[in-house]
Amino acid sequence: MRIALIEPDTGHAKLVTRLIFAGGHVCQHFPTSAPFLAQAADQFFDLLITENWAGDHSAEDVIARARAVLPSLPVIVMMVEPRESQIVAALHAGADDCLAKPVRGPEMLARVDALLRRAALRRPANRRHDVIRGYAFDAANFAVTFRDRTVALTPKEFRFALLLFSNLSRPVSRAHIMETVWARRRDVRSRTVDTHASRVRSKLELRPENGYSLAPLYGYGYRLDAFSTDAAVSSA
Repeated sequence: MRIALIEPDTGHAKLVTRLIFAGGHVCQHFPTSAPFLAQAADQFFDLLITENWAGDHSAEDVIARARAVLPSLPVIVMMVEPRESQIVAALHAGADDCLAKPVRGPEMLARVDALLRRAALRRPANRRHDVIRGYAFDAANFAVTFRDRTVALTPKEFRFALLLFSNLSRPVSRAHIMETVWARRRDVRSRTVDTHASRVRSKLELRPENGYSLAPLYGYGYRLDAFSTDAAVSSA
């Protein structure tokens, strides 16, 4: 599922993003509500997680503005040491749930999954997959559809691929990959990451002739780039 996160605290945003990716979802972080609202006008999101103060507006205002664009959008509001009055105000403003900051991983993912289950019946039929640059990610079946074909991946390959596509044209560190795909296990070898990268590249046909390049970054991690096939041909 595609989840929007509005969180001015960059450090906490990284934590929440890692947890959401580990749960098999796409997460797009926005430091304030303005860029989220601008993007929501053109893109569909299954869930919004927002800080009680979204950097430029209160959560109550953000909920109203978000629902004007995406009427059935479920919303979770995060609060630091929330008081009862704050929780009541958020719920009355239309929030579906509230979470204390910093979030606790298992609790947050359980609440996210519960909300997404309840929202599934309202989800448009043509939005059942997360589509990124022509690749449709089906988290329920760990499958990816592209160019009129569907490929089954292992759960770890699926999370790896989703992480790469969600960070298109941005370097992804091995530490981030291990935290997201292997849930911070310390016994994961570097060779294991390389093997999974090779499998993802092969299964999803991430080759220059198809407009993609998945390259290792020495001493750091991996980077997935997309470019036009015309450009690839002319530079050959």
